[in-house]
Amino acid sequence: MNEIYMHAARLPLIRDVGSTLTGNGWIHPDRVADYHVLIFVIEGEMQVFEAGKEYRIREGEVLFLKSGIHHWGENGTRPGTTTLWIHFYDNLGDPGQAEETEPMNHQPMLMPASTLYSPEQYDFSFALPKMIKVKNAPYMNRKLKELYDLYNAPRHFHHLYLSMGSLDIFLDLVRQSQENQMLSKSDTVVRRLVKYLDEHSHMELDTDRIHNDFQLNYQYLSTLFKTKMGTSMFKYHERLRIHHAAELLKNTSMNISEVSDKMGYASPYYFSRVFKKVMGESPSEYIKNIYRM
Repeated sequence: MNEIYMHAARLPLIRDVGSTLTGNGWIHPDRVADYHVLIFVIEGEMQVFEAGKEYRIREGEVLFLKSGIHHWGENGTRPGTTTLWIHFYDNLGDPGQAEETEPMNHQPMLMPASTLYSPEQYDFSFALPKMIKVKNAPYMNRKLKELYDLYNAPRHFHHLYLSMGSLDIFLDLVRQSQENQMLSKSDTVVRRLVKYLDEHSHMELDTDRIHNDFQLNYQYLSTLFKTKMGTSMFKYHERLRIHHAAELLKNTSMNISEVSDKMGYASPYYFSRVFKKVMGESPSEYIKNIYRM
């Protein structure tokens, strides 16, 4: 409810960073802000209502409030409550259209540790957790305090450093949120498929083998994979295969024919054609443009 989506290829746009120490009778401001809010409670308990729903943020918890949604406080905040907060703007595109922007594609669940990333793999949005209990509160406190200190110190490209630091914090919270969620059966299947495709990147995609190994209909697996990963199983495997081939060209003395054969392609000609489609340049051009190890 009232989730905030961030575009993976853009930095969050920071308005300001601050700290609050509440006294007797302190009440959260009643407002409809044109910016999002992150609140982290270091000590105490803060009460906030958003669109009629009450949130009580306790020590070590984070709450995100969405821009354009009425939020306010009543008399439920404890005196002496200490918080750190970030005010930030949408990064989904035109600020005037931010509230109407639909989330793009699907958030990738799992990417191989060793691969080459293309621009389209950054073209997705991800949701920030609405409210989360931070696993390592002292660590989060230190990261936010460093951001607060940075905000109050002059520096070249000040706002960019604030944006990069905030994105690091946001991604850490997203990761924790994902780890807290129980994986569905379909998520588990897709994770197995990702691992399977990585282990079989040296050969062509074999639909019969996948069917036999998973004991599930291939069409079902293909549809499930595309739903979860935002791309077809064939395209994912093709890109993974070529990226592994590129690593061989970069880090070994193998020639194009040897790499083609090792990766299970029918011919160096076909391998070169697929390589150019994925990488934007032929294998020979790729070799000229890199330093071979």
